[in-house]
Amino acid sequence: MEFSDDNNLVAVGTEESYIRVWNMHGEALKSTLAGGPNDPPPSSSRRLIGHSASVYSLSFSPSIAGPDGPSSSVPSTAPKLLLSSSSDKTIRLWSLEAWTCLVVYKGHEGPVWNVRWGPFGHYFASCGWDKTVRIWTQDHISYVRMMVGHDSSVNQIAWHPNNAYVFSASDQVDKTVRMWEVVTGRCVRVFNGHTDFISALECSPNGKILASADGGGSIILWDLQKGTQIKRCRGHGKGGIWSLSFSAESTVLTSGGADGTVRIWDIEVPTDPYKNVDGEVLGTGGQADATRITGSGAAGVQGAAPVAGGVGPATGVTTGKKKGKDMVITPDQISAFPTKKSPVYKVKFTRMNLVVAGGCYLP
Repeated sequence: MEFSDDNNLVAVGTEESYIRVWNMHGEALKSTLAGGPNDPPPSSSRRLIGHSASVYSLSFSPSIAGPDGPSSSVPSTAPKLLLSSSSDKTIRLWSLEAWTCLVVYKGHEGPVWNVRWGPFGHYFASCGWDKTVRIWTQDHISYVRMMVGHDSSVNQIAWHPNNAYVFSASDQVDKTVRMWEVVTGRCVRVFNGHTDFISALECSPNGKILASADGGGSIILWDLQKGTQIKRCRGHGKGGIWSLSFSAESTVLTSGGADGTVRIWDIEVPTDPYKNVDGEVLGTGGQADATRITGSGAAGVQGAAPVAGGVGPATGVTTGKKKGKDMVITPDQISAFPTKKSPVYKVKFTRMNLVVAGGCYLP
């Protein structure tokens, strides 16, 4: 699932190999092609058909939030292109004006797990089952760079905001995050620390911090200049954190995942990790980075320490079948928003610092 930068469109890729794009305000999606007698009537959603297997990733071309004026002097800021990747080994480029497929990019051997536009458009990166990361340009049918180094299938990618670096994360076996130089294709950093498969990657808008999340419910923040781990944020249940997004000022991180919650994290490293905002000592047994909550599953459990920011007890914490086991919530969690039963596939900070979240409703 993917939201466009101007918050007008949402696209979903399906196991049935098609893509559906909705207008989030319910307005009709315009097409530049002249409507024929057999064309469907204008609708707020469109199906894009072309892939021959499950669609795993989508990426809207970058756009800026601005006035969509009637005069030609005010350019429209709507994204014009959509990228999709699939287990049919291809990446497709779609026009969001004509609602047709423009290009099919081939090169990966095996499923393409992820595709991402670069921050300025034109360039995009992909990664896949063949353990490679590839850089493409919109106007070339074949890739222009191939990065090799991961020991197993590469399932996550993210761009540095300066367009000069790409980050990739490998899954089950490798469990490392690598930083690649786009111009040379060289690996310049390797981040080790995850003990589970890495399920999401995001670089902060200020270009100083990389956030990576894993299937065990941990988020690790990395200092890109030093190449070291800043801290580990805990609070999500197991199953994978599927999406991360930084606020425009790079001070707050939001995450969403399989446990059906959207969580907000403070990026600032606490000066005294044993204390929270009210000066109350947290944790037991000299545990500097976490406060423990006993696994009774009740909201506002006794012994639940207030979350940093004084939002009250950490609620929405359940441990399911594993009764008696401790659930760890680090004091840098600002708040948690539980859904009823929906795993959260995508979270995104808008430029006005609102969080848009999307998931699949499973009644």
